[in-house]
Amino acid sequence: MRLIDFKLSTVDLNRQLPLYWEVDAEIQPIQDLRWHDKQLLLVTNPKTTPLTLDQFFARTQQLNGQAPLLVAATSVIPIFGYRLSEQRLLLG
Repeated sequence: MRLIDFKLSTVDLNRQLPLYWEVDAEIQPIQDLRWHDKQLLLVTNPKTTPLTLDQFFARTQQLNGQAPLLVAATSVIPIFGYRLSEQRLLLG
């Protein structure tokens, strides 16, 4: 998923929704964002408070919308979509 696609599809959602990464039935908070090689890496940390959608928008407003969204795990994993669950935005 590209940054612009994510932003356009979430623009009307509650900006206080926390962001999580969901993989293999495990949910991890997205703690930070890193710009690397024209890609936006979402950094997770199970022991932190997640970023909100509002913080995500604020931190990405100057970035290239064509950049792909990736999760920085043991390997780099592309984000394909998201879903809402229990007042959380779960990316996967």
